[in-house]
Amino acid sequence: MGIRTEVEKPTRDLLGHTIRGEWSDLVSVIAGIGEERYTECLALCLQVAGYIAIDVVGHEWPTNARLLEIGHLIAGMEDMEYDLQEADVYDLLARCALGFEPLVEVFPDKEKVGHVTISTAASLLVAYRPGGIHWWEYLDLIEQALEAAAPLGEAVVPALLLLTRRQRALQAREAQPGS
Repeated sequence: MGIRTEVEKPTRDLLGHTIRGEWSDLVSVIAGIGEERYTECLALCLQVAGYIAIDVVGHEWPTNARLLEIGHLIAGMEDMEYDLQEADVYDLLARCALGFEPLVEVFPDKEKVGHVTISTAASLLVAYRPGGIHWWEYLDLIEQALEAAAPLGEAVVPALLLLTRRQRALQAREAQPGS
């Protein structure tokens, strides 16, 4: 199942307002989308965060040590006013985005669950966008990848790993002097 427009647009609004520090607009979006859709937006933010965590470590499943590093970096971003704690970022990534535990079990405080989920996804988009592209373009790329992968079964995972590794090896050979 792909990303529904009714979820994608408000999720983009939530992330955009968060990245720009437009807190009153963020609150307005949350109030206007309703509880069920808000929950779906948080689920999409989790997918975005999980994707970025895997992307950051070279398309491998992140170790706990790498997730701790990401949490440290995100919590320490001085130019962002998110007031995120390292432990919360780590828990969101390790337990929810990649561990598939329900958000409400990890963050029972309703306000904290939204804040940590949206702010972590927003921070990751800004901090880890490849090649300095705009965070919006990185989000486009992530959503396209999630849409493309959604209908595929687990049988394609070995093929994706094989083709990805092959492409990296070819690029590495081409980058060597005298190639």
